Amino acid sequence: MTTKNTILLIVKQNPGIDYNSLLSKFSSSYLNINSARAALSRSIKDLIIFGFLFKKSNRFFITDKGESEIFLELKNKLVITLNNCMNQKNPVNNIDDIVQRLQIVIERSREDKSLMKLSRTSLNFSLSDLELIQKNVDKKISHLNYISKVFGDQLESLKELDFNDSFSESLNKESALKISKIFGSLNDSEFAIECSSKETIEKISSALLVKARAGSITLPEKKLPELLTLIMRNDFNSMMESITIFSSAIKVQFYKGKALISGPYSALKEWK
Repeated sequence: MTTKNTILLIVKQNPGIDYNSLLSKFSSSYLNINSARAALSRSIKDLIIFGFLFKKSNRFFITDKGESEIFLELKNKLVITLNNCMNQKNPVNNIDDIVQRLQIVIERSREDKSLMKLSRTSLNFSLSDLELIQKNVDKKISHLNYISKVFGDQLESLKELDFNDSFSESLNKESALKISKIFGSLNDSEFAIECSSKETIEKISSALLVKARAGSITLPEKKLPELLTLIMRNDFNSMMESITIFSSAIKVQFYKGKALISGPYSALKEWK
């Protein structure tokens, strides 16, 4: 929409608007207020001269000519957009846009017969073209319903085969307790801790009084709550490197206040 028509639309939506309020609404698309003020003042002067706006008691109102100007631009833009949607190689892919804009055409044509007259002469498609799109949409829906059923069956089969699953949690006291319970349900006596940062491994080793070997730590199960409390500290939360805990069946990766738990479906299904 042009600058002048933007102003006309604002005034139409806010009849009797004063200059400062108009400037406030108009300036959002400008980098600074001075540029917006200059463009607004210049455009208002032209719009009044050509009879699109009039000013009364320092307030602005749109004329019938101004309303016609807005509507003409909206009509032209609507026609161009609909033609573009229909001219795509596969219009079915644009069905959302087509439906939305056709609805606008239908609703506004009931209010203004000139829009339908414009549509008949300017839109380069017919009802038969739209009916063909409807048939293709129905075929696509039928195909997607079939694919959805097959996909759903595949998901169930993968669950039966114990395929990998995962879910994410924000790291806090509640999720830390859940993670402790998950690891506790595995009956592992110890877990491996890894991190690409040697400094972080050394911090964990020192804080939990366990030895670090070759950039990793073997942690007794009973110390897991202490580790989770340590990871929730701000200096660990803000780290760029991730910390990963491995068990015999699952792993949890901690990174920037998040915990990503992954492992076989059977190990995670009751915890998601």
